[in-house]
Formats: sequence, structure tokens, C-alpha cells
Amino acid sequence: MENKKSDKCLNLFQTFMLWAFVVLSLQSCNMNTKDAVGSVRSAAGAKMGTTLTVRNGKAAAGYVYFELDTVANVDTRVTFAVDNEALEAYNKANGTNYTAYEGASLATEGAVTIPAGRLRSDYVAVNVPAGGKGNAVAITAVAGQGGSVSEDNGVFIYQVAALDAPVYEKTIKNLCYIEVNNDSPLNAGEYTLSDGKPFFDIVSVFAANINLNEEGMPYIHCNDQVAFVLEHADEIIRPLQKKGIRVHLSILGNHDDAGMRSLSAEGAKVFAKELKMYADIYGFDGFDFDDEYSSYAENKFKGSAVSGPGVVSSATECTSANYTRLMEACREVLPKGESTFGIYWYTDDDQPVGTNVEELIDYAVYGAYGAFDEYRQQDISNAIEAPYAITLSGLDNKGKMIPVSVNEAYLNKVKDGKYGYFAFYDLKSSRTYIREFNQVAKVLWNGLTVEWTGNVYARTSMEAVKFVAPSDGNQ
Repeated sequence: MENKKSDKCLNLFQTFMLWAFVVLSLQSCNMNTKDAVGSVRSAAGAKMGTTLTVRNGKAAAGYVYFELDTVANVDTRVTFAVDNEALEAYNKANGTNYTAYEGASLATEGAVTIPAGRLRSDYVAVNVPAGGKGNAVAITAVAGQGGSVSEDNGVFIYQVAALDAPVYEKTIKNLCYIEVNNDSPLNAGEYTLSDGKPFFDIVSVFAANINLNEEGMPYIHCNDQVAFVLEHADEIIRPLQKKGIRVHLSILGNHDDAGMRSLSAEGAKVFAKELKMYADIYGFDGFDFDDEYSSYAENKFKGSAVSGPGVVSSATECTSANYTRLMEACREVLPKGESTFGIYWYTDDDQPVGTNVEELIDYAVYGAYGAFDEYRQQDISNAIEAPYAITLSGLDNKGKMIPVSVNEAYLNKVKDGKYGYFAFYDLKSSRTYIREFNQVAKVLWNGLTVEWTGNVYARTSMEAVKFVAPSDGNQ
């Protein structure tokens, strides 16, 4: 009798547990089928209202993606659209007066799919033709099963502006790396040669970093100071370009496995696309590659087993050939004539190599400032070399600025050897350089002189002030 009671109790308990499991399963299903909420965002960290520049009659491009706030259990189909009604609604809500730019369109008809388990879609190009009327493009999205669109972040707007940038030819082009942690690139635009051409032909924003993301793929990381330049591209980059100065972004290693010599074939292609988006969105004329501070240069390389598929498996595989492979991947999306590539080097192995190097890069700068040397791993044309470069900064052990040293013999070697480039590093607003710049100009440009407005810009200021020498004479 007691056994029957025991069996009955066991059956009741099993039935109860079964129903509890069913209820919990239903609740779990309901939770998992709740739509993830997504936002329309721009590539390259661009803020709402970032300006796409139609330069010298050439089309512009932006890139958008859709990001969910939580992963969905099913594939989420997203369709972007150029939405003029959304632009009008944005104007009413924000007091703006944007007008729709004519002819803007989306690649892949705006369609993209976020695979189940992922948060972000692939990028969709926003194509902006030259010659259109209007000044803005609004992009919205519709999400299918698994996702819905955020009410607050359901539209992204690019501004559109035309720019006519003059092009100057010089026998020797002059490059300046600007340490934007401390100084403004605008200072470079205040110097001209006596024939009216800009003293600096290329200004390089130094420096963004190459890093690995959570998926082990390379991306561009910008600190706050570089991000400031990007967010104010209309006030910092564009004025230089209007003067005929090309503006580059320098790419520098940043103490993880990502670097010019460590990327896998897949990583190289991913990073090349990243560079393409930065060039298009912010209007950079090119990039400078500085192969320093990556983990393989610090004997700390972990490899793909730890860091992910964007890099090679071991330190012995971090070679100059991989550097060349990266340049090849970059040229597939940023061909010569569209984008300029510079190499900063100073050791035996921090340069790309191969029979096609001259087809891939536009110039190579020897970065042991004050010294003279040619590309070490192989012979390249003098026309794309800067074998001598000068630093414009430095302090002695008492904190006094060290005078800028100009080696006239090296300048004559640059000119007589028909080298095509010369470089400066770290133009500062806190000191004057007119004497040294005239020394350089006299030799490299056949007696031309340098004229300076006397205007200087603080790092975060768009308003020039007249230079005032420090009272202690430390300049």
C-alpha cells in the first residue's frame, strides 16, 4: 500500500516538474524572440552631420551600418534607404535647414543581413555623385525579423560640400608630420614660398593607431586628439586642402599584435577597407605608415592562436613581405592617383619589399632625423625617396628648446641626387622657424624664400593669433 502511495507521489512530482519545464521554456522563448533594437551608424566613428567632400568634381562616398543592442537568434534582414522625408523631419525637430542632395544612392540597393548571433551588419556604401544640388543625405533603415529600429538613432545624416583644391607641382615635395597631441595642423598652412606655392606639400596627422578589435581584426584607433581633428575636418583639414596642401593620416603601431608586418591576408584586406572608409569620409588624400610600437617590434608577439585571425601565427612570420601584401591590398581599394602612400622607416626591416614596391608607394622617408640614408632593403628610385629629414622639436636637459639643426651638405645631396621628397617632423606653434625654413628653401627650390604670416593656432582653436616670443627667449 505504501509503495502505491510512493509511486503516486512520484508521478505527481514528475508531472509538476514537466509543467514547470514547459512554462520556463515558453518564457525563455518569449524572451529570445523579443526584437533587438538597432541603430543606423556611420563607419569610421563619424558623427551625425559629418561632411562628405566632393573634391575637384569627383564623387564622394560615406558608409553606414546597422548595429543591434543585443544579438538576435535569427538572421536579421536590414534595408537602408535614402530618405528625404526623414531629412525634412530632422530639420523640423532640430531647427536645421538641410536640403536633400540630388542623386545619392546606396550600394547593394541598401540591403544587408546581420547573421544570427552577431550585432553589426556589413557596411553599405552611400554614393554621392558630383554636381548635385542640395547639401545633405539622410539614411534610414527598415529591419526584418529579429530586429527593430531605434526611435532615437534611426536616421544618419551626412552633409555634402564641394571643394576646389588647387594642385601645385614642385621638383621636391615637402612633407611635415604634425604631432596633433600637442599642435594644430593649421599652423602648416601659414608658410608659403615666394613663388606663391605652399611651403608644405603634404601635412600628415600624426598619428592614428592600428589595433585589433574583439574579433581579432585590425581597425583604426584614434585617441581624443586625433578624433578632434576628424570631428573638425571642415575647419582643420579642408582649409589646408584649399591652399593646395594634401592632408594624410599617419598609421602607427600600438603595442598589440596588429602592425604592418603582422597582418594575415584576411587582416590586410580588412584593414585596407578600413583605410578606404577613412579616406572617403574624412577626405584624406593619403596615408603614412609608421611600423613602430607593434608587439613584434617589442618581442611580445602572441600570434593568431591568441590574438585572432587578423594576424599571422608567429613572430617569425612578421616580415617585410607582409608589409608589401598590405600595400597591395590597399592599392586594390585606393589606387595610385586617388590616394598617396608614404613609408616612414629607419631600421633594416620596417619597409615593404619586392619588385612592385615603386608601384605601391609614393615616397619613403628616412626617419633618423638629422641623418642621411637611402632605402635599405632594395634600390628604389630617388624620385620617391626622402633620405634626409629634420625634427623641429627637442629640449635639452634644462628644458630649453634645442636649436633646429640644418645640414646644408645633406640638402645639396637631396637636390643634386634628384631626390623627390624632403620631410620635417613636429611643427610647433611655440617657436619660430623662418630662418631654418629659408635655409632649406634656398637650396631645394633654387633661391626661393619662405614667407610666414606670423599666425599660430592652439591645438583646439580655429582662430589664429599672432605669434609672441616667450619672455625667456626659449623658442
